[in-house]
Amino acid sequence: MKHFLLICCLLTAGLLNGQSAIKDSLGALYPFLDLGQNHLFFPGDTLPWKKLFRQMNRLRQGEARQFQVMHLGGSHVQGGSLSRQIRHRIAALIADSTGGQPGFFFPYTLANTNCPQEIRIVADHEWQGARSAKRDQPGPFGLAGLNARTPQLFETVDVSYQDAHQPLSRFHTVRIFGQSLHQQMVLEPISPDCPATVMMDSIHHFQEWCYDQDQDRMSFRIMPVGISAPDTFILQGIQYITDHPGLVFHQVGANGASLLTTLRCEGFGDQLFQVTSDLVIFGIGVNDAHMPTQEFKADRFMTRYDSLMTLFRKANPQVLFLFLTNNDTYYKRRPNKNGPEVREAMLLLARKWDAAVWDQFTVMGGLGSVQKWTRARLAKKDRLHFTREGYTLAADLFGDALEEAFYRFNPSTQIHCP
Repeated sequence: MKHFLLICCLLTAGLLNGQSAIKDSLGALYPFLDLGQNHLFFPGDTLPWKKLFRQMNRLRQGEARQFQVMHLGGSHVQGGSLSRQIRHRIAALIADSTGGQPGFFFPYTLANTNCPQEIRIVADHEWQGARSAKRDQPGPFGLAGLNARTPQLFETVDVSYQDAHQPLSRFHTVRIFGQSLHQQMVLEPISPDCPATVMMDSIHHFQEWCYDQDQDRMSFRIMPVGISAPDTFILQGIQYITDHPGLVFHQVGANGASLLTTLRCEGFGDQLFQVTSDLVIFGIGVNDAHMPTQEFKADRFMTRYDSLMTLFRKANPQVLFLFLTNNDTYYKRRPNKNGPEVREAMLLLARKWDAAVWDQFTVMGGLGSVQKWTRARLAKKDRLHFTREGYTLAADLFGDALEEAFYRFNPSTQIHCP
């Protein structure tokens, strides 16, 4: 413990380097990691990042405002383990003891797919799910890239969000994104407290309920409109809104999501005006590169990212982007050589958009390293996804790189010792 306290007190921005005892021990445990490359890279203008890190430092010092972060990706995000630990690391960096508050999320259980443990859904009947990643599955789709559908009138759904060792997350306003196909269904709030105001936006397809007091649970019933004809209600996502300062984390991930399937979502750009972010962490790229080497086109990949980032900048011209390069994967039992191509494309995009890059591909060991992660029980046998321990390690490596950049841009800030 004495050694830990000494390290904690000494690790300022100038001393966060590869010679630290923590990195040495991690490198000894997993020698295939390239910890010397575990940094954030800023190929473009760093002035916007100086402002962002100073904003984060003010939060750390107790300024009563919010820091809005979105993690956007595919199955790595939907699974929950990676996003959860990234959220916790960012929250710790800005001294948010709650571990971060939920913003936008999707009720995956209603779509009959895997769901992060903190999102808890109870419904009367089984719903049907659809993903934009599947061309034959019905939309419309919004920000989440999924939807959940039901024809059941008087169906009730209960939603809550609870991080481990934390009380239920609270909100004063909730937005429910979705629509009835033929306008014959409407959502009725049935939470213990009735909302003070109910607003329905039929153009942008969401309902917004505002309460006089904070709530920790959201429940609704699907009701008919007038003499109801057969219809289907389509749920596209839920957003908690709170005034409490600290981190607000939007978790947006769908199994199989790629740039093409994300851009295919009709309501994606529109919903970004409701779910705004200061920082977007991009984790899309693995599914775009899951193909033979000769079929992957870097220029097409970059053009699609340009289109996606343009949507974000339309909603918030000040938003910053942070790329997570692809993890190393296998394609048809061989190392996927598109990983380095994606890495180079993201570095070029970062220069163009003044974004940052965390080079996950290199840090985990480069081409073929996922096999070593598999042997270390950090990756699954598909050599694509990580185990829970692997996701936690990846998130902590990212958190270390983010923390190092934070202290580099705030050199006078000291690390707090326990």
